[in-house]
Amino acid sequence: MNRRVSLLIISIVIGAAALAGAFLCEKKSDARFHRPTQEYTDEMITSLPYFDLLASGDENRGIPCDIESYSLGDGVIHLMLPEGADEKRVVVYVRDAEGNYLARRQYDLSQKSMIGPWEIVAQYHTLPVLYFSSEDPEVYTAMNASKTKDILCNGNMHICAGEGYSAETKASLQGRGNMSWDCDTKKSYSLRLRKAKDLFGMGKNKNWNLVGNAYDVSLLKNITFNRMASEAGISYQPKMQPIDLYVDGRYQGVYILTTKISVDKDRVPLRLGDFFYKMDPPEADQPITYDSKTWFADGGERPAADLLFPEIASQADKARAKQILQDFIDEVEDPASADLSKVCDIRLLARYYWIEEASMNFDAWQRSTYMYYLARDGRMHMGPVWDMDSALGNPYEKEGMYFDKPEGWKVRNAGWYTQLFKNEDFVRAVYDEYYKGGIREVLINGTKEFRRQKESLGDDGGLNYLFYGHSNDIGLSAVYGETEGYDEFCDAVISFYEKRVLWIDEQMARESGV
Repeated sequence: MNRRVSLLIISIVIGAAALAGAFLCEKKSDARFHRPTQEYTDEMITSLPYFDLLASGDENRGIPCDIESYSLGDGVIHLMLPEGADEKRVVVYVRDAEGNYLARRQYDLSQKSMIGPWEIVAQYHTLPVLYFSSEDPEVYTAMNASKTKDILCNGNMHICAGEGYSAETKASLQGRGNMSWDCDTKKSYSLRLRKAKDLFGMGKNKNWNLVGNAYDVSLLKNITFNRMASEAGISYQPKMQPIDLYVDGRYQGVYILTTKISVDKDRVPLRLGDFFYKMDPPEADQPITYDSKTWFADGGERPAADLLFPEIASQADKARAKQILQDFIDEVEDPASADLSKVCDIRLLARYYWIEEASMNFDAWQRSTYMYYLARDGRMHMGPVWDMDSALGNPYEKEGMYFDKPEGWKVRNAGWYTQLFKNEDFVRAVYDEYYKGGIREVLINGTKEFRRQKESLGDDGGLNYLFYGHSNDIGLSAVYGETEGYDEFCDAVISFYEKRVLWIDEQMARESGV
């Protein structure tokens, strides 16, 4: 076979694959898919106290599953359609409050379309859309109602985005998180794919997170501080992509699809002899006070640590990992320690501190604190930074600290940082990283990152606000003031951050004499 023929075949294969991807989200109408209805007229429909529309996934090009409409009671019925949908021919079923099919209609939503006095309006998401169709919707309902996170909801995942991007596979949802699972609405999930996929260039894997940010009305904190941590040189930060989530056709809001913090070549690439830890007390309200021995979560008292790698550890591995962690904690707790730099990357520890301090991380010294030991240099390394939805302003007091104002040192006066700031080497590293290591620029540029992330959410952030608003309110009006609407709330969060960074910069100048 000559080279020209080979290239032609390759081009045909690539072209066919691209064409298949482009049409993966598209389906065509077929009379076999028509659902029996009660043949209601528009007059009969609009006389009902409630009705909605269901765009049929089987009968519409570009709609991968059934999608429910929503209305704000203002005479408009909204249908959120994927970018590839054919708005000139949209097949919908009209349903009553019990879900009975009253009528089948076809509309050209590129022009004004009415059902009685109600106008039907097509809208399009700014973000990619992840559709999850459960095998049994009752399992999904039971999972969300459960206090535990042991119910698994199986189904199919279908992602649609612009420019023909799509991904489809069997998948499952399962509850995840502590506070994020205990919230009243908008739960967070673990997403497990039947077949590993590289989603949005974030690496090929089966295991992912869908983070709802239920306590962050702005939706900005996790993704912005994650980006800032990466800019600060903290390795292995999770990759994140905001998406709109639908489950069984019902809009669930804006979520962040993230890589899980796990040990593998695309995430945290550790090797034999390395260890990966997560500090996490058994209960959210139990503080870690680093004034005694540290135990793994399989026994003993607080403070507790989980050994995440190796996943299956021998007793010898556990004993060694436990001793390495304890040696690190002992040096952290010793203000006169001259060996801190021998047991940890002290510059990385300082950079990690700065992200926690600037963000006023409510859990900085307590929960979701990750660190890893590298056998090749014999030291502990901090990171990645994780779980920032309750950062940057919190109405609650913890360990004598208050987080409702942007002024004041927060993290350095609690937990192990109280002892670290008595260590001259660590304090020197904190100042050096701020002025010489680029941290000051990272913090100042954080304002631009907040605004960039808000812009990237487009109208979807506002739509999420319409659905949830302050439904999981933890008293943020005491922090950001009374606000009206999504844009104003985001502006208040960004203003709070600007004041925070300004206070830090002024305080650092006074302390250092710069």
